[in-house]
Amino acid sequence: MPNKFIKAQRQAVGKIRRFFVLRFEKAYVEEQIEQRQGECNQCGNCCEILYRCPFLIKIEDGSSLCSIYENRPKQCAAFPIDEKCLSEVDFDCTYSFGQPQEVVQIEPATVLQQAD
Repeated sequence: MPNKFIKAQRQAVGKIRRFFVLRFEKAYVEEQIEQRQGECNQCGNCCEILYRCPFLIKIEDGSSLCSIYENRPKQCAAFPIDEKCLSEVDFDCTYSFGQPQEVVQIEPATVLQQAD
């Protein structure tokens, strides 16, 4: 029983933290979104943090859909904001965070002709 309470408490604190970070730390959120890597695997786990979202639709194949995806709240669209969000949940998320790797363009080598 205590583990469920601790988990719920951790998730509640996370929801409140994300609410305030999104509204008052916009530069931080933008910076973190740039560092976010990966894609959503549509597992729906983030839609069941603390409670099951009423707009979540579970599909038979195990994937999920958001019935209000185009109009979903900013807090939903931004999850995960940072590593802390991932540490607050007990599921594997396909997102990760790190510095985006810079793509270096290499110019083709030119062939020098030897002088005879």
